[in-house]
Amino acid sequence: MFSLLGNTTEEPLTVVQQLMTDLTDPELWLGLGGKVLTAVVLVIVALILVKIANRVITNFFSYKSKSKTKIKGSEKRNKTLINVLQNAATVIIWFVIVMMVLETFNLPVRTLLAGAGVVGLAVGFGAQSLVKDMITGFFIILENQFDKGDFVRINSTGTPIGEGEVIAFSLRSTKIQGWEGELIVVPNGSISEVVNFSRYNAISMLDINLSLDENIDEVESILRSYFEESWRDEETLVSMPEVLGLQGIENGESIMRVMLETEPMEHFGATRRMRKRIKNHLATKGIYISVPKMDIQDFEVNDKAVGD
Repeated sequence: MFSLLGNTTEEPLTVVQQLMTDLTDPELWLGLGGKVLTAVVLVIVALILVKIANRVITNFFSYKSKSKTKIKGSEKRNKTLINVLQNAATVIIWFVIVMMVLETFNLPVRTLLAGAGVVGLAVGFGAQSLVKDMITGFFIILENQFDKGDFVRINSTGTPIGEGEVIAFSLRSTKIQGWEGELIVVPNGSISEVVNFSRYNAISMLDINLSLDENIDEVESILRSYFEESWRDEETLVSMPEVLGLQGIENGESIMRVMLETEPMEHFGATRRMRKRIKNHLATKGIYISVPKMDIQDFEVNDKAVGD
């Protein structure tokens, strides 16, 4: 009984003494310090590699954008690809560095990766939407459906998701800024239809209300002459406006239609500015925009008829 108690008393002391001996061993601290220093160096190398990769990707697309074979819209696509490639390069570099740091501390990297694979397989069944988002994002880039800076409408049929300018894009999601400045974050997996307004020139129909007393042929001639002389004053127009002629007669007015072709997404402002210029020019020719009028005629009511 006494010997058993004695062993119980001496065993903790032996463990503590062994622990103190290990902690005071210079080789332990030298080895640990060397591993920590190696890990710090690897982190610094990762930071440097990320900056180098980002600079190389940016310079590559900058050089490409200056080439003579530059096509319209390539600048926005380059910005989108730069963003995606830089994110991918950062993830790959840090993944490799983390694995090297674990190897430095003699951790079983292969066992951890195998365990992570099993866990990832289990989580994958519950993360199908995430996989769908990334696959859809990949095909959006591959098919060049839209780029950063484009004005798009997501899912115009069915339940619309959002409409606005693409301010950020990744494999996971797309961020859109709406008309009123609201931020719309759209998971790529929910994108089934994209309407891109920024790829081709915009068409705008400008209607001018004239009095029925105006000579339509004369107004058309005045507008054509005006467009031939000064349509280039509106910088967003890509061609001379076309006078389509009399569009209809409504509420005692003749409606003259003019077709404008502008740069993508510039038709809103161009239409307003051209409407003002056309109004002022027609006024100098004695032609004014008509205002709908209603004639009200007084009539007498027969008291007897009302009584009946």
